[in-house]
Amino acid sequence: MCKDNRSRITVPTTFCSGLQTAAIETALSTARLGSYQNLVRATTSDASIGAYIWGMELTAAFTPLLSMIEVVLRNNIHDAGVAQFGTVRWVQDVLKNEGDVQFPHKVSADPSLAQRNYRQGVTRFNKRKVWVNGQQILLKNWRSQSEARLDEIMSRLKKAKKPQSPEQIVANTMFGFWHGLLGPSFESAADPLALWPACLQRVFPHAPNMTRATAFQWLENIKGLRNRVFHHEPAWRLANPLTPAGVHTTLTARVREMRELLNAMAPDVNQLLVNTGAYDRLSWLLDPQTISAFAGQQATAPLNMRALTRKVRRVATHAHRGTTAPSPRPDKALALHHSGRTLMTVYPHY
Repeated sequence: MCKDNRSRITVPTTFCSGLQTAAIETALSTARLGSYQNLVRATTSDASIGAYIWGMELTAAFTPLLSMIEVVLRNNIHDAGVAQFGTVRWVQDVLKNEGDVQFPHKVSADPSLAQRNYRQGVTRFNKRKVWVNGQQILLKNWRSQSEARLDEIMSRLKKAKKPQSPEQIVANTMFGFWHGLLGPSFESAADPLALWPACLQRVFPHAPNMTRATAFQWLENIKGLRNRVFHHEPAWRLANPLTPAGVHTTLTARVREMRELLNAMAPDVNQLLVNTGAYDRLSWLLDPQTISAFAGQQATAPLNMRALTRKVRRVATHAHRGTTAPSPRPDKALALHHSGRTLMTVYPHY
């Protein structure tokens, strides 16, 4: 960065200034950079590398929101289950019930399943042995996908010598487990051990019109994004089409779904992310102009430091006018805009 005589700051148009671009390409691999080259239609290595840096920033920006969704979702479902079924070990009861209901349907779709598996406690399918061509064959106990996931959690806890307590089970379950619990097989108005719709109002207390199907579909969309982010794969590859405009449209929709889900479960947590600027940062990174700027394809507007200083002073003076209070007031927040960008937000204490 360089400063000229008029107190204006300019930003270099490439992240590769003074660096050996070929060495960076070798380290990252041309194949990996190829998708970024296609995204921004780069004609230089510098542009591809700049877009790659943008992709890293985008992945990092999604992490706080995805983490909040996962933690709040599992805690809300667990608390709702405890309240509905009257026990902290409700998970085992609900999963067994769902498996008992599903197994006969599975056998109807594939009769040979009953020749390989049994289901303990389910009449007609609870025999552990069958005779086939004069030979007695031992059957395997059929477990649903959700039960299998719970078995894996129990096994990990045992191997790590941790207590298999409800608290540890909740803390060690993955996002897919809780997403699965919102599937249609856990919904029944007549079944006393069905999660939905009995627990909907407790899980989403601030969205009375939320349905299990809507929450399941949104979480299905979010799961695809979460898996890419947490496995260090480019989040923007979910876009359709794979263009800066497609990235903006697709991932802005994912942000909106996450924001609505979080607001439905815990609006204060949602506001916390607003206060930290998490949504503002994602909005900025998903702007096609931002992608172009990272790729060095768009000149960055210079900052007039004198004008910026005057704006900061005006906003700060206005925001802190009056008596102070022990906590900030997000509802009276004032944003500082300069050169078409939101640079900072001030939260007054009055």
